[in-house]
Amino acid sequence: MQTTEKTQPKLLNLKKRLSEINDLEAAASLLYWDQATYMPPGGAAARGRQLATLQKIAHSKFTDPAMGELLEGLRPYEETLPYFSDEASLIRCTRKNYHRAVQVPAEFMGEFSEHRTETYSVWVKARATNDFAAVRPYLEKTLDLSREMAYFFPGYEHIADPLIDFADYGMKVSILRTLFSQLREELVPIVEAITAQSPTDNNCLHQRYPEEEQLDLTLKVMKQMGYDFERGRQDQTHHPFMINFSTGDVRITTRVDEDDLSQALFSSIHEMGHGLYEQGIRRDLEGTPLACGTSSGVHESQSRLWENIVGRSRGFWKFFYPQ
Repeated sequence: MQTTEKTQPKLLNLKKRLSEINDLEAAASLLYWDQATYMPPGGAAARGRQLATLQKIAHSKFTDPAMGELLEGLRPYEETLPYFSDEASLIRCTRKNYHRAVQVPAEFMGEFSEHRTETYSVWVKARATNDFAAVRPYLEKTLDLSREMAYFFPGYEHIADPLIDFADYGMKVSILRTLFSQLREELVPIVEAITAQSPTDNNCLHQRYPEEEQLDLTLKVMKQMGYDFERGRQDQTHHPFMINFSTGDVRITTRVDEDDLSQALFSSIHEMGHGLYEQGIRRDLEGTPLACGTSSGVHESQSRLWENIVGRSRGFWKFFYPQ
């Protein structure tokens, strides 16, 4: 009991700090969502600056030495807790993120953020005319900045290891190469067997379907699958994504091709899979590192489950096709 009484203020302080940082990150995410959905092209330069500012502030607050001291002060308490308890997991995950974040200067984080915003704006224009040359210099700079990011974490086996670790903690190139090799042995024969069959007649997907009707269908499908529109919404964008600002605000995007129903339908189901995962997170974890998907790999497994296993299943089409 004595340990708990001494620790309680520190734990509350940690949660308060994390909540403030989460608010800044959510504000940045909202600005990004707006850029990808409704922002006029003329706002790109200012939006890049705004996102960079928020990124630097959030990063500086998180890497404050006081945060490190607070985490060290909580270590004795953490060691008394069950490993997978909420409080032990919160302290452990925050410490992991902190030790990783302090390796990267806030100015670099701001620079990278601003570059991503500028690159997205250029890509949107280049995509419309299939002008790869226009976006190539920006992609090359992205590679340069990614390498620079990796250099902040010396001791890696492969330069991509630190970048992979950001998305899937503990993963690295050597593990993925082994995994992909095993998958190739199993998947190639399956693909060959499928492609040896006569092509499936999917003409029903490639007819003229007005945009409004397609969007109505995607909303109907997602409601049936359990996506909560009281805590989410769908809008259009150039490249679909899911984004969340809280467990009560998990948004998805899609895109429509009036001559290809599969674009909107499967994009919506895919992003809804991400959204269902986020909507399923406990609300009392809000504002902490525990209130998010455990990794990019697990997140993608959820979206692919709904898109490919459910959305492309015979049962799905038997149910929805007559409608």
